[in-house]
Amino acid sequence: MFGPKAEDTAVACGTGGAAGFYNLPCMSIRLTLLACALLALAGCYSFSGTTLPAHLRTVRIDPVVNKTLESSLADQITQGLEEGFRSRSNLRRVNEGGDAELITVLTDYSQRPQTTSGATVTSYRVDILASIRFIDRVKGDTLYSDDRVPGFGLYAIDRGETEETAKKQAVDGLVKVVLDNSVSGW
Repeated sequence: MFGPKAEDTAVACGTGGAAGFYNLPCMSIRLTLLACALLALAGCYSFSGTTLPAHLRTVRIDPVVNKTLESSLADQITQGLEEGFRSRSNLRRVNEGGDAELITVLTDYSQRPQTTSGATVTSYRVDILASIRFIDRVKGDTLYSDDRVPGFGLYAIDRGETEETAKKQAVDGLVKVVLDNSVSGW
């Protein structure tokens, strides 16, 4: 009938046998189509680096309220949050006022055996929990809120580690969760 036969088209565009596989005109068409598809998909995703509203310029980080018996943890968490906001956001820290405010309450601390060797405990796990409120004071919106933000750490006695090792890991983990959910975004 009219037009090329199906076998001729298959060979001409590289789908029908070894001779058509290296057909350069069809290969360049395929590469062009692939490049166009990739460019179109690239426009579908972008990294903003932050989820913070543009009007926020300053943040007040309240000292952590500690409802546990571990007195040093509150200061460690406060310092971790201050350093995290300094390094991961464009917000300038202020002591009073602030476009945004971070309120943290340390609600729970526990230490329990993690592994044993016979009747001897060889490692322990430290868990902390905090309640977090990150508030836009300009518009009155709550940007992030969670009553059960966790952090945990492990220490092995046989490796010479102490409870302080695990506390630092727990604080670092908690700070990371807070920052990931308040200032960092995809």
